[in-house]
Amino acid sequence: MAPNSIGLLLGTYYFTAFRRHVSIGAANLPGTTSQHRNGLVIFITFILLVAATMTKDLAVELIGKLGVLICMIMFASPLSTMKVVIETKSADSIPLPFTIACVINCVMWSVMGVLDMNDFNVYFPNLVGLAAGLAQLVLKGLYGNGKSSDGENDEFFQ
Repeated sequence: MAPNSIGLLLGTYYFTAFRRHVSIGAANLPGTTSQHRNGLVIFITFILLVAATMTKDLAVELIGKLGVLICMIMFASPLSTMKVVIETKSADSIPLPFTIACVINCVMWSVMGVLDMNDFNVYFPNLVGLAAGLAQLVLKGLYGNGKSSDGENDEFFQ
């Protein structure tokens, strides 16, 4: 529970900082920040209702499966710009530090999930995340951050 609590606090901080700095009409966002906030409130309300109204075993199973789904969506979310990356030949929209962190995290949890825990709910979403992270690294390697003023691809690590 402690690692997830830390993640919740850091995620809340990130969302708050992001809301302060994002431009109102940012075209690269899938929805507005208020839509994200409203979705989060609905999601948390749903989780609390499930926990309060279902048997413990059923609630744990449902919330766990939902967590696996959210995890896979999070890992693959930078790929939502894949069409734009290929069309513009610029992977500037793919955040390299996030991608590297996801690949490392997914490798470790996949190995742990297969070799130690033998738990599908651990290794499967992390294998999906690993595949998504590797696809992002391939796009970043192919396109970099786009064309510089001299027509050359910008650096991969920018």
